[in-house]
This record gives sequence, structure tokens and C-alpha cells, in this order.
Amino acid sequence: MEHFPAPSALIEGDTEVAPDTTIGPGTWIRFGTSIRGSALAGGVFVGFRCRLDGVRVASGCQIASLARIGRLGAAPVTIGAGAWIGARAVVEPGVRIGPGAVVAAGAHVLADVPSDVIVVGRPARVLRRREVEEDEAPDFTAIIDRVRARGDAGRALPPAHWTSVGDGFLDAALSGGPDVRLGAGVIAMGRPDGPSPRGGIRVGARVRIGAGSILEGSGGIDIEPGADLGDGALVVSSGHDLSRRSLPWRGGPVRIGAGVAIGAGATIVGPCRLGDKAVVAPDSVVVGDVSAGHFTTGVVFCADQPRQALSRS
Repeated sequence: MEHFPAPSALIEGDTEVAPDTTIGPGTWIRFGTSIRGSALAGGVFVGFRCRLDGVRVASGCQIASLARIGRLGAAPVTIGAGAWIGARAVVEPGVRIGPGAVVAAGAHVLADVPSDVIVVGRPARVLRRREVEEDEAPDFTAIIDRVRARGDAGRALPPAHWTSVGDGFLDAALSGGPDVRLGAGVIAMGRPDGPSPRGGIRVGARVRIGAGSILEGSGGIDIEPGADLGDGALVVSSGHDLSRRSLPWRGGPVRIGAGVAIGAGATIVGPCRLGDKAVVAPDSVVVGDVSAGHFTTGVVFCADQPRQALSRS
């Protein structure tokens, strides 16, 4: 472990890393995250707007956007090598996450998680054990090198005919409209020259994307006319293959149908299709398809898609 921060670490703008934190080489921390009183080994990934307070993170761990882990002044959280913490997960102080464990999107972890199991729900419960091909440890060095070489992360502009309010982080191919309203502090990423040619965010007419929303479009997000995404919504179009130790990236495109209403603070993880005029209640987590006109609330997973209970920016 090198002292905060290691020269090869990539820490994006608007990120708070306190002086009482150490960050190892090859670690990537995305826009808007706060880390205090913590120690991150080398080769760790942390997504957008996470909060880590008093966390010990081993190498090869990956933490998806909006995760909330630990609390300053309380017992530390320990995360073992190669573990995955899904989008908007909450991990309480003193919890130990075993090596290779997977915490699903939106899970609330109150107790220790054994090695190589998948936990889901609020409170989190064991879904099943992972059956893993021992290929290699997770490694995203090539992605970091590509981002560094590009040098234009966060500098994209929305189309001229969109209405954009306030600053955010735009690193996406954005297209569509007219009459698209982009709220303050929106984060958008994903391009067709990334891991998938479907990468990017394509938006129909009269769409509202609420303030503070995060659209992770590396696997492709399509939003049909008249859809409304509430403040702080999170839409993720990728996941990982849990059957391999390396957790290789896997596209999970998202289609949000015409007139869909996604409530504030909701999380949508692909691959999925939200049918026309479907409604997702505020703070819900949806992993899988929603039928047209259907109202969805709580934490909803497709039974045959446990691997998509996690997401990465």
C-alpha cells in the first residue's frame, strides 16, 4: 500500500479523499465520491457518488455507484479480495464481506457475508453460492489506461436543443430530443467506442431526467418519448459474469418505454425493458423487465438473472 494517493491511482474530479485515507496503485475512483478514514488496496474500483467511511478494501474489489459503506467513529467495514458491492448497496459498520462475495444492487447488509456467496434484499440474505471458474483476479488496468489516454472525460456537451440546468459530469454520446430536460448535477457516461457498440444514451422527445440522476450507458440506454426519470434515479446498462473470478464486463442494455415514470431515487439495472407507461415507485430497485402499464415497488429481481444484481460504471 502506498500513501494517499498512489501516483498511478485515477481519481476523478469532485471527489473527496480525506488525508486519513490511503489509496493503492491502479485504483480508480469515479466522479463525486467521498472516502474518509479508509484504506483501499491497489486495483480497486469505486463508482460514482459513493460514500466510504471507515472501510478496509482489499485488492480487486469493485464498488458500484451510490454505495454507502460504513460510518466514521464506528467499527470498520472489511471487504475481501475480489468482492463486488452493487449499485446503491448499504453496508453497515462492523460488517465483514468475504473474498469473492457479491452484494446485489440495493441490498442492505447488516451481518457478515461469507466468501463467494451472493446476497440480495433489504435486509440482505444469501441467494446462492457462486460457482466460479478460477481464471484470474479482476483487473481493469486497460480501462484506466484508455480513460487517461482520452483525456476528455466529463467534457461532453448535451445536444444544443436540450435544456440543461447546472453542472454535472457528462462523458456520454447523447442524442435525441427535442424538448429534453436535463436536471442539475446529472452524471451520464457511455460511448459507442467503449466496450459495446451500443454504448451511449438515446433519448426521445419530451423526456425529463431529474436532478442528480446517474445514467451509466456503457451497454446502451434508450429512453422513449414522454418518459420521466425522477431526481436521483440510477440507470445501469451493464453487469458482470459472476461465473468467472475475473468478473468480466457484460453489457445489459436498458430500454425505457414511452411515458414511463421512474420515481426519485429508483435504481434500474439491465438488461431490461420497461414497457410503455410502466411506473417504478421511488427508491425501488428493478433488475429485469417490467410489463407495460405495470406498477413496481420495492426490490424486484428476475429469478433467472441473479448475475445482474450488480452493476459497474
